[in-house]
Order: sequence, then C-alpha cells, then structure tokens
Amino acid sequence: MKYFKDQKCDFSEPVITMGTFDGVHLGHIKLLEQVAIKAKENNTKSVVITYFHHPLETIHKKTFPYLLTEQKIKEKLIKESGIDCVLYLDFNEKMAQMQPEDFLKKIIIEEIDAKAIIVGYDTHFGNSREGNFQFLQNRSALYNYSIELIEPVKINNHIISSSLIRDYIREGDMQYAAKLLGRNYSIHGSIQLGHHIGRKIGFPTINLQPANANKLIPAIGVYVCEVKVNDRIYEGVTNIGYSPTLKTTRIKEIETYILDFDEDLYYKDVEIIFNKRLREELHFKDKDELIEAIEVDVNQTREFFRRRK
Repeated sequence: MKYFKDQKCDFSEPVITMGTFDGVHLGHIKLLEQVAIKAKENNTKSVVITYFHHPLETIHKKTFPYLLTEQKIKEKLIKESGIDCVLYLDFNEKMAQMQPEDFLKKIIIEEIDAKAIIVGYDTHFGNSREGNFQFLQNRSALYNYSIELIEPVKINNHIISSSLIRDYIREGDMQYAAKLLGRNYSIHGSIQLGHHIGRKIGFPTINLQPANANKLIPAIGVYVCEVKVNDRIYEGVTNIGYSPTLKTTRIKEIETYILDFDEDLYYKDVEIIFNKRLREELHFKDKDELIEAIEVDVNQTREFFRRRK
C-alpha cells in the first residue's frame, strides 16, 4: 500500500471514515458505531483512516495540540467501537499540499477502494481543508460510492469535540470531561525515581513519566484517582504541580499516593485514571500543615470511593 506503508488490513470494498479521533469521545463513537453497522449490512469490513501525528503539527511546524489519547490507546478504543481496521497516514508536508480531489481519488478510491464513506459534521481533508461532506457528496456518482453524514452529539446544548474536552481538562474539571469522553480521562506512563520526600512524611508517592511527551496534563491541583497496575485497580490521590512546600525545583510533576499499597513500581507501566479534582495545590507554612492537608485529601478520597460502591 503506497500511502500506508508496512500496514496490513484484509478488506475489499470497505466502509470507511477518516479523522484524527483524538480522545475517541462520544461524538466519535457515534460515528464509528455507524461505520461498523454499515459494514455488516454490506457484508464487508469497516476501516478508519487516521494519522500518526496530529496534522496541525505538520501544518504549523510545531507541537499542537496536546493529545487526549496515545496512539495505542486510540486504536484500542476505535476497535472497541466495532471497527475492523485502523490505517495511519504519515501526514507530511507533501500530503498537506494534496488537493482534495487527489486525496479522494488516490487514497480513498484507488488505494482503499471504498464503496461507502461515512463522515462527521466537521470532517475536512485536502489542502486548505477544502474536502468535506458536500465535496464527497458531489463526487459520489462519479466514483461509485455511497456517502452519509453523522450529526454531532450534544450535551447541554454544546457540541462534543476534542478541543472542548481539552479545555475542561486544562481547567481540572475531570468529571465534565468524563461526561464528554464517555469514560474517565487517564494518563499512561512509567514510574521514575523521585526524591523520596513523600516517604519521609508518611505518604510515599510514585512519580509518573507520561508515555507521550505531548500528552495533555490536567490543571495543577490534587485529584481523586485510580491507579491501574497489571490489570489491578488501586485507589489513590494524585498531586499535579511543584510541591512548593517541600521543593524549590519548580519542575511540574505527577505524584500519586496509592492507598493501602506498599510495592516497588519503579520503571513499571501504570495508568493514572482521574475521577475528581479535590483542591488547588497550596504552599503550606510547614511540613506539619502539609501532612494535615494530605490526611484530609486521603479521607476525602476514601469517602469518594465508599460512596461510589
């Protein structure tokens, strides 16, 4: 496959959709599920065309935007929606200049041989984003494919979008972000050596290094969270920030105290799942005042999970 090098998918005349699908939120899931349903009706496969990197990184030549989902997680969520195959375009400067007509003919028709295309309300492709639903509809007879538009999903009269979810996460509103995503927001990564300061005050923490440097980190503050290790879930309290009471490094870190847990997790892969923001990160007058605050955070976390059961 010319545009999907070293990628293999077994399909013939599939039903396809395309997009970035960052976050794989409820709006995306509605679209993906319809693609899967249409493929079964047509007795064929469902295919998603997406990207290794966000197209705007190439267009603006800078890191943009912060990712909601790492590639491996995004593909897992897409396939859980019923999709058979996920293909990744290496979106480079040459592709950014490709005209919509060329994108449609060379990639969707000649490379994929799509017989049905289903797109979201905000689907755009080709140079200057000129390719859209109307563009595809106008050429459906010429290239012999069916075309369908999926309307956006709204909550509280707001269209669910990746950019809207990013805004809520940046504000630390993890509960509303979860409502739009259809699940709690999480960060995957590995545990790195820390300063062992938490252990000295009775609250040993793990220090998470996100797997993707472009991963969106929630607002500075203290959060109720869950920690997934080897398919087991533990309750925890996560601090995102600089720990100003005990540190002067001004390095933002993701530190989690796991309740009722005492195992070595250094360099192991974990997932931090965010439930709720408890408070802002504060600069306490001394260590004792900090310990009192952490004890309150832990008690509130225990109460949160007690009520959820």
